[in-house]
Amino acid sequence: MSLQACANLVARADPERFAAAMSARLQARNVLLPIYAAAAEVSRAPWMTKEPVIAEMRLQWWRDALDEIKEGKCRRHEIVDALAQVLTLKGAEALDKMILARRWDIYKQGFESPEVLLEHVRDITLGPLIAALDGLGHLPNDIKAVENLAKQVGLARFLRGVSTLIELKVPVWSSDNKVLIYSDLCKEALSLSSPEITSPALIESANCKRVLRFVLRNPGSVEIGAIPAFPITQAFSRMLVAWRCN
Repeated sequence: MSLQACANLVARADPERFAAAMSARLQARNVLLPIYAAAAEVSRAPWMTKEPVIAEMRLQWWRDALDEIKEGKCRRHEIVDALAQVLTLKGAEALDKMILARRWDIYKQGFESPEVLLEHVRDITLGPLIAALDGLGHLPNDIKAVENLAKQVGLARFLRGVSTLIELKVPVWSSDNKVLIYSDLCKEALSLSSPEITSPALIESANCKRVLRFVLRNPGSVEIGAIPAFPITQAFSRMLVAWRCN
């Protein structure tokens, strides 16, 4: 039942990752869904309250849950219960770094530079990537390439959320408007060497480069929320990658 709870949560909170997970075989799905569900729960935790102390407590709750999993324990919680069955030590450590990166969502201070933003999205995305790869037994020796992919996937996801941050009056940059930096960010991310997509854990990355290439040509689309969803090409890319991985 806890796995079904994970699927329901991911379907509501993160449709793209849900589609990626459902493109994989059942055995891989059993690993991906609890990890994606935990990531979704952590991502929304800082936004459920305006009180920083309470938000910090919510994130700490998840850090404590990960510590217990590493010790072979498991608190009663349907997502944690499913996560404990698939999470490795490396995966728990990576998810912990993801939680720490999510503290930005509590204090909502603008990024000082493109480099800081890239590091932020890398840490957020690298957690689920490493947890999923290691849980499936697919973690490569070249972690640097996985980190590069995390920057690409994380940046694509972040750019699609910038218009919402602006609506909520959350500053993206610590100084004045830096629209042109979005194209520079995409250029930097696209120049990085990423691994060949041969694992179901990487299906979620199938469409990220298409988003980055679009923003590279149309940086003004970011802050007005005009980045296309590419539904047909996204579905095709996901199916092609899933076929290769499965």
